[in-house]
Amino acid sequence: MTAAALARAAAVQPRPTKAIPLLVGNWADPTILKDGSDYYMTHSSFQRQPGLLIWHSRDLRNWKPVGHAVVNQKGNIWAPELIKHGGRYYLYYPVVEAGKFSNWVTTATSPAGPWSAPQPIGVGNIDPGHVVGDDGKRYIHLSGGRVVEMSADGMRALTEPKQVYEGWPIPEDWAIECVCLESPKLLKRGGWYYLTSAQGGTAGPSVSHMVISARSRTPIGPWENSPYNPIIRTWSRTEEWWSKGHGTLVEGPDGNWYCLLHGFMNGQRTLGRCTLIEPIEWTADGWYRAAARWPRGWDKPGRAEMPLSDDFRGHQLGLQWSFHQHYDPARFTLTGDGLELRGIGNDPGESQPLCVVPLHPAYEIEVEVEAEEEAMAGLMLFVNANEYLGLGISKDGVLRRVQKGYRRYARTDEPAIGGAQAALRIVNDRQDVRFYCRIGASGWKVMQPAAEISSGGVVLAALFACGSGKARFRRFRYTPLEG
Repeated sequence: MTAAALARAAAVQPRPTKAIPLLVGNWADPTILKDGSDYYMTHSSFQRQPGLLIWHSRDLRNWKPVGHAVVNQKGNIWAPELIKHGGRYYLYYPVVEAGKFSNWVTTATSPAGPWSAPQPIGVGNIDPGHVVGDDGKRYIHLSGGRVVEMSADGMRALTEPKQVYEGWPIPEDWAIECVCLESPKLLKRGGWYYLTSAQGGTAGPSVSHMVISARSRTPIGPWENSPYNPIIRTWSRTEEWWSKGHGTLVEGPDGNWYCLLHGFMNGQRTLGRCTLIEPIEWTADGWYRAAARWPRGWDKPGRAEMPLSDDFRGHQLGLQWSFHQHYDPARFTLTGDGLELRGIGNDPGESQPLCVVPLHPAYEIEVEVEAEEEAMAGLMLFVNANEYLGLGISKDGVLRRVQKGYRRYARTDEPAIGGAQAALRIVNDRQDVRFYCRIGASGWKVMQPAAEISSGGVVLAALFACGSGKARFRRFRYTPLEG
């Protein structure tokens, strides 16, 4: 990038720009669709099943889940693309399985579903972005600046991926993780096709990720980079949000334009990449850039209208719940007075636990649990099969610390509790974690030692049952902590 271009960017780009969180927690890689007066949004769901939870809003501020789009998709679901074409809704998404990349599509007549059985579109790479040309041809842009032409029904690729965009030349002295040209999102406005992409890497230095823009008169290029690049970036690790990037443009109900993106809360990487929003403005020469000021009314964070506490008194699991890797409706029963869960695997990491995504940097979770037969069951903070920590009980009447992948202290309280029933509590106060147990009508007792988890992966709150047998869970409570 030339010195003149850098000087121009410095003159017009507010540094830093202010992001407002819409969904706090691991709601990464947001895609948003404006459908009349309705907005629909979904995110990477990784190995959570059911996956691709669809959110709905009328004002961009208050979001309520309406349903999942996929069940038991094998592999790891990454950055999706939600669009509407010809009166039908399409969800394109990449899957990573055993180191291989594929892209899939599912369709529906309503964002709430039901969604069709997913099918592969026949190409690799990641981060599909859909666009329709003036001639009606459909295209999918992919990571690395590639594009494929799609069939008229949007269900399969007709061509091999072709390189059409090289990205924005990142200054050599910037701290980045990688070039990582990805997340192509397309918009047509005023005779121009705008290609919004991510570069810099998602999980490297706090300043690495960014939103960049280019435009063309056709949906496949040639592309001209914006003089206002990077549109949005974390400029200093002292900012409230790290690694801001992966942007999508959307027009708000107030007529103003916004960029939906994601980022880590400063110092809270285990919370995951939160969904953020920033205002943008269109320039007289047909570019867009980050707006210097927020429109009126944006003085509070967004709100997720999804209670996480659950008495398990319904006829089906709430939308807040998902299993790690596999959803098996025969594995659990809602009895009207709780949840019965059959054990899987030899330890909590292998148990395909039932999880919720925490919505706050500080919270406590608790549940009443009873283990039966040869099962061990309990409550934990879960990252993956090799990274978790919590408390578990079994019929031998011993309360155990279940833990893998974190520092384990020599002394760990594992008291005899006289049975296979207990109430368990975990407090995660901004990555400082404490454990508690309550037996019968007694008060809560601290279970030492506490833990610090800032060096770990993204944490979910989870119920688990492993071994041969089943467990009963009652009165799951999720409580945000202030301060």
